[in-house]
Amino acid sequence: MAGRLPSVLLVEDEVFVQTLLAAYLEKEGVAVTVASTAAEMRAALRLPDQPVDAIALDLGLPDEEGLALVRQLRTRLDVPICITTRDDSAGSRAVAAELGVDDYLVKPFHPRQLVASLMALLGRRNSEKGAAIRFEGWSFDPAARVLTNTQGQPIPLPPSEFDVLAALVAAAGRTVSRAQLLDAIASDSIGTSSRVVDVIVSSLRRKLGDPARMPRLIVTVPGIGYRFCARPE
Repeated sequence: MAGRLPSVLLVEDEVFVQTLLAAYLEKEGVAVTVASTAAEMRAALRLPDQPVDAIALDLGLPDEEGLALVRQLRTRLDVPICITTRDDSAGSRAVAAELGVDDYLVKPFHPRQLVASLMALLGRRNSEKGAAIRFEGWSFDPAARVLTNTQGQPIPLPPSEFDVLAALVAAAGRTVSRAQLLDAIASDSIGTSSRVVDVIVSSLRRKLGDPARMPRLIVTVPGIGYRFCARPE
């Protein structure tokens, strides 16, 4: 995705829902290609100048059965797939998991849920590929364990701060609890109190220039933990 916007193929046959979800994604800096049927989806995937980084797929399409379509996609594509459906049955969820679906959202849901899911999946995929993740002029390379500021200068981070930032970036758009962040830094040399996480986040905010009173990058979720909210570039 270096040098271009992250691209999502949104497959949804309800026109109002499709338009609403596309608008929310585009507002977050995502390039959106829409399709209303399985046939339109296949046509979009054949376009050489429009690579797809993730797919949001409605299971209730008019021309093909949704889970069979997922099975076909998995044989030819290695991109995150987020299912949207009105089917909340355990059976459907189990089959989706067996097929390697990355997330499963049950309708009705707020558009922000889909945005958060896709941004998290895109961030995780970048991390797995070892690619540097860029946000608001910063560069974060999980593989090389390097954080670079907007002037291109490396910012030294102790292991605990790096591991907390890596956990937050990997789950971009989703809330990460203090307990989960504590697990990411657990060692004999670090205390086990959740207060340790708060101290580490405070230090990260200072280094990232993220105002403590009105943070934009690492946002506090009261009573739970933190969420990484920066837009990827």
